[in-house]
Amino acid sequence: MNYSQKRTLIGRVVYIGLTLMAVTVLCVTMYTFFGSSKEANKTKLPLPTEGTLPPPTSSDEPIITDPPTVTDPPVTDDKPTVKPEKDWMSETLKMPVNGTVIKAHDLKSAVYSATMNDYRVHCGIDIETELGADVIAVADGVIKEIGQDPFMGTTVTVDHGDGLISVYKNLSPELASGIKAGKEVSEGSVIGSVGESAIIEIADEPHLHFELTLNGEAIDPTELLNVNIEDESK
Repeated sequence: MNYSQKRTLIGRVVYIGLTLMAVTVLCVTMYTFFGSSKEANKTKLPLPTEGTLPPPTSSDEPIITDPPTVTDPPVTDDKPTVKPEKDWMSETLKMPVNGTVIKAHDLKSAVYSATMNDYRVHCGIDIETELGADVIAVADGVIKEIGQDPFMGTTVTVDHGDGLISVYKNLSPELASGIKAGKEVSEGSVIGSVGESAIIEIADEPHLHFELTLNGEAIDPTELLNVNIEDESK
């Protein structure tokens, strides 16, 4: 092979090489250009914020965000047995002390007070008896409160349940043994004795001032006691 032929061969090799390089560069440029354009045209999905979930794709199962429905318990015919309230107005209570009612219960008409020398309403009844006479619980119950009323003296309150409460006033400061708040008492149990602690009724004969309330309302104790009233005008 002469020199001229060698140059022709080398020229062809260089030409082919350059052509391959140009094609390669062209392919890379086109791929870069069209590839970046395609990526730029893609829609970017927002990142999920706290407390939210991205929407499901077509291949995903639906995402349930609502809480499951709570069904009501089955309805049965069984009803709780409720003990009916006691009808105290149909009951007859024991007398809290042996004696005679000398002053009636009256919340509308004023009753004369010998101590105050005036007329005023009277929330209970006054039962005249001997000084120191035993005072008993008119029915089973629980001692609710023991106190010193500034006008009505030593006072014991008994809760008999079903809305009935009895109140014993003008007692002697020395109560029966064991009598204290929270103690259960039976019908006829001795609570204390008649005293002279009610300064607002000190001019009256020795007596027990006795009150009843039913469901928070003051009622006339004689409606539940089998008693005789000596003189309602006093």
